[in-house]
Amino acid sequence: MTFPPPRAALYALACLLACPAAQAGRPMTVDDAAIAAPGQCQLETYALRADDLAEYWATPACNVGGNWELAFGGAWADDTSGPHSRTTHYGRLQAKTVFKPLETDGWGLGLVLADQFRAGRGGDGDLSINVPFSVSLRGDALLLHFNLGLMHLESVRRHYATWGSGAQFKLDDRHTLTAEVYGRQHNGSRYQFGIARALIPDRLQIDATWGRRLARGAAEPVVTLGLVFQSN
Repeated sequence: MTFPPPRAALYALACLLACPAAQAGRPMTVDDAAIAAPGQCQLETYALRADDLAEYWATPACNVGGNWELAFGGAWADDTSGPHSRTTHYGRLQAKTVFKPLETDGWGLGLVLADQFRAGRGGDGDLSINVPFSVSLRGDALLLHFNLGLMHLESVRRHYATWGSGAQFKLDDRHTLTAEVYGRQHNGSRYQFGIARALIPDRLQIDATWGRRLARGAAEPVVTLGLVFQSN
């Protein structure tokens, strides 16, 4: 995914790694080693605000055949940084599987393949591969996630390593706090905090995040607000 200059350096990381397909679940950017149950679907939506940029994402995802979770997302981004406001549309295809499912007080390992592209360019987008490793502690009260991957940016035709680590803290049956750090080679790192509340347990969730760049003198705050709908 490539934003119109001069925003590419700031938002490629914030948005490419934050797409709402099948991550550790909103509000996290770092992925987990888990997929939806067979026959189950979910819809993740969120709005993002960062300086002069606003993004709106919606991504349905379903478990297909029991071993793969497939997602297709879409978004539009409004950039008002220049003299004229610009609107760009994006799409994202993603396939996710797990080699070892994450179990309570155990660990899990998965694989995520994705293609993110700008409207009008077909499937000619940014390709990525990510390996999530997750650990459950204290009966799922604490979940730790670690990511390592590789991304191909079509705009510059180069490959970059990606990484991330995060934690989910279950406060009670309805509330979860998250903290994470993630980055991309040659593009720095970001940290992010989030909170999620289950309005209807296992069916409807509202969440929010706040994050910024992990560098002195380069705050670049990003805020998101999202909803997650999940089928039976």
